[in-house]
Amino acid sequence: MSRMCKTVLASVLLGTFPNTVSAQSGSPSGKEIDGLKRVVVTPQAKSDDVIAIPPSVSASFALQGSKHAAAPDAVDFASWLTNQQALNGMESSGLQPWHIVVAYDQFDEAGDNVHSGTYEEYWAGPKQYKRTYKADDFNQTDYATEKGLYRLGDQKWPSRTQVQVREEVLAPFWYAATRIDGFRAKSLERAFGGHQLQCVAIERNPGLSDPTQYCFEPNTSILRYSRGWGWNQSVYNRIESFQGRNIGWDVDVTDGGKRYLELRVKAMETLAHPEDAEFAPPTPLVQ
Repeated sequence: MSRMCKTVLASVLLGTFPNTVSAQSGSPSGKEIDGLKRVVVTPQAKSDDVIAIPPSVSASFALQGSKHAAAPDAVDFASWLTNQQALNGMESSGLQPWHIVVAYDQFDEAGDNVHSGTYEEYWAGPKQYKRTYKADDFNQTDYATEKGLYRLGDQKWPSRTQVQVREEVLAPFWYAATRIDGFRAKSLERAFGGHQLQCVAIERNPGLSDPTQYCFEPNTSILRYSRGWGWNQSVYNRIESFQGRNIGWDVDVTDGGKRYLELRVKAMETLAHPEDAEFAPPTPLVQ
């Protein structure tokens, strides 16, 4: 008897997964964006070719806002988020079917590599995709169809870290999307050594010294750094343009200044002629 279990999900649950898709293996169809310095989370840069962002290990609140500080530019948070989701990652609509393979390593607080694996996705629409985790601690394939979600392998949902493997590459504004209600956004420039990044800070309480923020290559839409969940800091390197979106092929996540996730895109291509069989769950099924 097949180990496949069938789970029919309401459309609202299917809607919680960002749109994604992948392509057949081979050379990437994107184009690497040249001339970008590498961004790293480290106390001090060892080379002028590196943009060093200090580790985030603490935050403080100002008891009173400074009356003399220049007011930063306010940003329409919801509109800004929608625009950025259409420029970085693969959440926006109007995409051609695609395929991606991401290798990942997870580290503990001592810096030891505790888990490794790959994440692979084929996508042809919000209700037509195939997502596979193959790792030492988790093996699962989900098939989304018009009739619901079918699962092969481990029946539990992916952990927060496993979900993050996907989101950091394909939906880098996943955390910002949870901050809409009650939060506001403001633009600012940040200097890291001799380098400038254009940033948007997202906060509920003004005066927080280390708010959620997203920083971009100056005068571009290219995401280079985010300060998100908990003490997570993510940096995006080896940027490629794919279907008009910016994709970081090397994404490193630190937690409290210590390395936590290392993600490497191994393949990403458009599916010129996607076959329905690629997305069809195996049969027979056990409900």
